[in-house]
Amino acid sequence: RLLRAGADMKLRNVDGETALQIAKEEGHAECVKVLAEAAAAADGRAGAGGASSGAAAAAVDAPLLGQRVVLGGLSSRPELNGQRGVARSFEGGRYAVALEGGGESVRVRPGNLSLAAAEPVSGGAAAAPDEVIAAAERGEEKAVLTWLEGGGRPDATYERGGVSGITLLMSAAMHG
Repeated sequence: RLLRAGADMKLRNVDGETALQIAKEEGHAECVKVLAEAAAAADGRAGAGGASSGAAAAAVDAPLLGQRVVLGGLSSRPELNGQRGVARSFEGGRYAVALEGGGESVRVRPGNLSLAAAEPVSGGAAAAPDEVIAAAERGEEKAVLTWLEGGGRPDATYERGGVSGITLLMSAAMHG
């Protein structure tokens, strides 16, 4: 239901993991099935069979796709080292990175990119209230849906144990 409400399944935690990867790690087969089917549908394919070649494969082959990254170790364009951008595509062994603040796009080898640190919840992201987080962790779907219907954002984030940027969808994947 979080997916139907508009939760972005491409979001990653500070370890670079998506909800699908978390569900796989936790052994939640039903969550994996639902998320893989949603990935296939978002990729323009139907059925679970397509998920293995599209979005799910991209998560393994090009794990930085769609993520905020930091450029580093560039000898031919050292002025770009330390700049941030978003990895928009992956082709020919290189990411196309749209740089922040300039509109410029550069092609960079994976070894010259690192995942940008997650922004703190207070950095402008919508924060999920503690009671909704607790309800989500207990599997109380009704409480989460009531919050969403009242205007709550499906991609609201929270912090647990010093880790920020956790979404309700990631929590659902962790807790099955």
